[in-house]
Amino acid sequence: MGTKGPAVKRFTFYISLLCLLSLLLASMAFAWPPAPGQQVTPPQYFPETGHVVRAPFIDYYLSTDGVAQYGFPITDDFVDLTTGLLVQYFEKGRLEWHPGNADPYKVQLGLLADEMGKRQPPIPISQMPPANDPNCLNFLETGHTVCMAFRDYWLANGGLDRFGYPITEFTVENGVLVQYFQRARLEWNPNRAAVQVAPLGLIYYRWAKLDESRLLAPDRFAQFNNAPTAILARASVFQASPFVGDDQVAFINVTDQLGRPLADAAVTLIVRYADHDTAYQLPPTSASGTTFQTFTVEDSPAGFTVALQFIVTHAGLFSDTRTSFMIWY
Repeated sequence: MGTKGPAVKRFTFYISLLCLLSLLLASMAFAWPPAPGQQVTPPQYFPETGHVVRAPFIDYYLSTDGVAQYGFPITDDFVDLTTGLLVQYFEKGRLEWHPGNADPYKVQLGLLADEMGKRQPPIPISQMPPANDPNCLNFLETGHTVCMAFRDYWLANGGLDRFGYPITEFTVENGVLVQYFQRARLEWNPNRAAVQVAPLGLIYYRWAKLDESRLLAPDRFAQFNNAPTAILARASVFQASPFVGDDQVAFINVTDQLGRPLADAAVTLIVRYADHDTAYQLPPTSASGTTFQTFTVEDSPAGFTVALQFIVTHAGLFSDTRTSFMIWY
């Protein structure tokens, strides 16, 4: 690697600043064409609760027996400002969008029971059923077991991906036999002599004292009459040719199909180096439709072009855009 003196640093800084200002001025003059997007399933409206399930959740929801597994949506999708994740609550759970994950793990179920503090200490190994017991499963990961009807239901309805590990043994709550898992609570319904999934999504939402107004059915006509139908995004970097170890700043501006700024869009940045990727969850876009991420340029060969992918979601719409910079010699 070469070294750079103060004069070179200042020159690089001013050139990069001029490029950035030119880009921002150009963005005021015209609307950019959309970045190559991903074809998605149309949104689905559920009159039972007055909410809509859209991309990026609709495909996962429909392909995993949505209503039976998660119940009806009780909110629309929104950005959780605590975690920076795009989420949507359903009667029985919470779906989360993790665009930096590999397929098929971009959509994840929230660990609601764990977040509510329901996890109990593991039982002694000596109290676990024998490993060859056909009626039980032992989970050393959490030190708990799943037995009998709960075991059968867990295996038949998605197992670990759907429910997570057991975090309690079965117990009695309000006269009902229940067992908590990381993502769900199973209940034994004596009237039906069957296992059912508790409405843990709604229980958690109210336990966490989240915004009750999101549970109300929105005015769909007013919402869709003025709603964006496409995401247009343009990205840039502050330094075109930084050195390894420099601070780099990546910017993105997000508008709708009419060029109107989109506030509160969720943006994930994936920086692709020579031998690894690094993902960042950016703050939601501002009222002007912009957000940015500052990061340190990681070790890569001189002359290597680092690709940056921005994944953008807003109100069920999905798009991505890309830019790059080159590691200086």
